[in-house]
Amino acid sequence: MRRFPIRLLIPGLIEWSALAYLASWTPLERHIVEVIAILVVTSAVYLICCGLILKEPQSQKPAQAGAAPSMLRNSCAAGRPGALCGRVPQEPLQAYRLGVWIAVFAVLFRLTVVSLPPSFTDDVLRYRWEARVQLEGDSPYEVAPSDPAFARLRDETYPRISGPDFRAVYGPFTELAYRAAYRCTRGWAGGDALREVFWLKLPSMICDLALIAVLLRWRGKAALLYAWNPLPIFEFWVNGHNDSLMLLPLVLALFAAERARWGWAFTALGMAISAKIWPAALVPLFAGRNLARWKYTLLTAAVCAAWMAPFGLGLIRNGPFASGFLGGWRNNDSIYGLLLWTLGDAYRAKYAAAALVVVSVFWVTVRGWPISRACLAVITVLLLVSSNSHPWYLTWLLALLPAHPSLGLLLWTSLVPLAYQVLPAWENLGQWEGVSPLRWFIYVPVFLLLLYEWFASTWKNREKSQVH
Repeated sequence: MRRFPIRLLIPGLIEWSALAYLASWTPLERHIVEVIAILVVTSAVYLICCGLILKEPQSQKPAQAGAAPSMLRNSCAAGRPGALCGRVPQEPLQAYRLGVWIAVFAVLFRLTVVSLPPSFTDDVLRYRWEARVQLEGDSPYEVAPSDPAFARLRDETYPRISGPDFRAVYGPFTELAYRAAYRCTRGWAGGDALREVFWLKLPSMICDLALIAVLLRWRGKAALLYAWNPLPIFEFWVNGHNDSLMLLPLVLALFAAERARWGWAFTALGMAISAKIWPAALVPLFAGRNLARWKYTLLTAAVCAAWMAPFGLGLIRNGPFASGFLGGWRNNDSIYGLLLWTLGDAYRAKYAAAALVVVSVFWVTVRGWPISRACLAVITVLLLVSSNSHPWYLTWLLALLPAHPSLGLLLWTSLVPLAYQVLPAWENLGQWEGVSPLRWFIYVPVFLLLLYEWFASTWKNREKSQVH
């Protein structure tokens, strides 16, 4: 029996080699085209791995696997012929070994690029400034980096802080996590601001590893769809984006919900909302049509209130600014562009986008979709209709795809590095073209594949209904 299937070993080694080649280019800002190319090529190898893992039959569920040894012992005791007395079934053991190798390669991929500093984003500079404000005894929800009263915190990183006139809109859990991380790691940097920024990738990396462990426990070998995708590797371990702080409790909430542990599910959902605001849209999906479950929403509210308590109402006052995610500044939008073209007004397009999200929440709730599938559908709609869809936002989809794989959505996560084509003009000319027509090289193939999947699913369901 092979300890690791060669069909995955070879693509895994190719992906590792590509990431090692990427890690040799420093600084990455001077090799933007090359980085985009290697990420897309690596994603093509990753898609092959997804196809190999998805075409295999699913292994036994944990409860079934756990029951097998006792069943065999009973058979042996009864003297039944053919009973494998004292031997554990091989299928769960093989699945366990495969999961271990998936995790080993996932860690190897990440360690290969971990030494790279944040390169395609300035967000980590913002995390550092907000952490320093907290250690000064103030709230990042009340002051902005450009505030003259905090000029003492300005250093060589200040000119590159994104949105210096804007106050914080990240959730309180995220703010406190970066405060703790900065406080613990600043001594390692020896006063070097850039090294302090580098170590602030740590919360994202820790939550990313924990998320892989949860996905392996929840979905088994399908966790490869997240663990081996180059997108979270690059966005969390190179750029240091904070979305993994939200994804970990969100997936834990889904994991608990599928086991009807509603107290834990709504508590974890509150943690996800406290990391980033938008998972509040998923609360109706967890409560569903069961009125008895709506009482647990009070638990979610209590968790959010507990995390917000140190900051007061600052986040609520800054909330309207966050609506720019749905309509405001434009970055690589898709359906939002069609809404804007049709309605001819940015505010109308924003409200139309919000209405489509509300309709999707209502639809999947009324139809009684499984929670994980419903969340995936709503997040997909949210990203398609928003005016602002950065590459790292697609990790929101990727964390749920092991539960409900979609080739169209996997292709989207693989092509989205093309969105970084805006960076050369930004670095050299200071011009940001987030709505370049080149974005359709991402969306057209994705839309075509999603339509194919929809037609194929509809046809399959129709054939099943005719049989019955």
